[in-house]
Amino acid sequence: MTSSETEGADVGARADTRVGRVTPVGRLDRLPVTGKHFLWISIIGFAYLVEAFDNVVFSYVAPAVRAEWGLSIADVGVVTSSMFVGMFLGAVVGGRLSDRFGRRAMLIGSALFYSAASLLSAVAPNFEVLVVGRVLTGVGIQAAAGVIMVFVSEMFPAASRGRFFALMGFFGFVAPLLGSLAALLIVPTGPSAWRWVFALGAAGVIVAVATLLWLPESVRWQVDHGREEAADRLVREVEVLAERKGPLAEPPPSPPPALAASMRELFAPLYRRRLAVLGGAFAIFVFCLFGYTAWLPTMLVERGMTQTEALSTSTIITFAALSAALILFLLADRVERKTILLGAGVVAAVALLVFGITTSNALLIVAGVVANISFSVCSVTFYTYLPEVFPTRLRGVGSGVVAGIARIAGIVSGVAVAAIYTGFGGVTLFAILAGGLLVMGAIVAGFGPRTTGRTLEEITKS
Repeated sequence: MTSSETEGADVGARADTRVGRVTPVGRLDRLPVTGKHFLWISIIGFAYLVEAFDNVVFSYVAPAVRAEWGLSIADVGVVTSSMFVGMFLGAVVGGRLSDRFGRRAMLIGSALFYSAASLLSAVAPNFEVLVVGRVLTGVGIQAAAGVIMVFVSEMFPAASRGRFFALMGFFGFVAPLLGSLAALLIVPTGPSAWRWVFALGAAGVIVAVATLLWLPESVRWQVDHGREEAADRLVREVEVLAERKGPLAEPPPSPPPALAASMRELFAPLYRRRLAVLGGAFAIFVFCLFGYTAWLPTMLVERGMTQTEALSTSTIITFAALSAALILFLLADRVERKTILLGAGVVAAVALLVFGITTSNALLIVAGVVANISFSVCSVTFYTYLPEVFPTRLRGVGSGVVAGIARIAGIVSGVAVAAIYTGFGGVTLFAILAGGLLVMGAIVAGFGPRTTGRTLEEITKS
């Protein structure tokens, strides 16, 4: 046995003799941040970047696709909504599969799936095939997004979980910027150059390889599925690194053994309430988010900008969203999630009203920047919040069902926003979106559970 293995074994042995038998979950939760955590968040962050890129890329190429194929605003709405049809399926089915087969296996499979679907979108010969490609892409990216959020919840310390979500969010905030830059640089080079922007989404293959090589299975999932020996080995590796920083804290008492997962448990009073509150609030948020972001370049063109001007303006607006990661890093583990959602929702609502009313391009950009930052803060906070409120055995399917409810709102958003914008104009549309954000914040603030700084086991029992 090597010195590292001996050192790790001693750590585990001391934990057992000090407080009786503790599981790897309790030992993992009390560890400080190590190099392993940063390796994991780097892989997860890149996975989130590629997934988020595939999610937003159509909004940046929509004006070019529309011009080449002669599409109407309603057609653009159909493509936008088709993505959410796939995301609804990916949320529910992907969450259930990750609970059954593991977080790591699901991330690998979903990354390969959406990469293939992105290539189908890139070679689509017509509108109908593009719609199919976007549906399939939606299935893959939502399955990936769900398991990414669950993994971060399960593998990072409660005291710094929010900040790691903020780091992960930074990668996601880069995605719209890369999407707009890719469209700005590639689309003007030829009539069908937009296809190459879709092809970039096949970078999910890199995610699959990196996950296979360096990302472990969730300790909580392994313990719940009778693989405690494998979980113990992984925790010992991290304990060895952590002990170099000083003595480790006492592990907490072991949580009770997990029961077999049952979908019916989601509808027990405690989780039924959480499904209703978070499903409703997240659905409203998704409707408002994609009612704005998915249509931004198209609406700028409708206001009289050229495609290049619209993409340049979109790039400026999305670039500013990177600052949301710093805001979240400072607030995430100090302020309750639901309080952050309320505050960011109010700010986004005001910004959207200004965006819809103003005729000044300068004020439009400022309002767009503020709205994008606020939406980004809300997005990552929701993704932090959702997996925290369900037990490990139901975490994938529980957060997946909530996300699935929200994706129905996304399906409606693609068609409804087109109808509202065409029939009533931008001012009415942005007033409706602003009102929705205020309702979303009020629902979460009034009825959502507290989660900041608490272990997952504490949250799921109260």
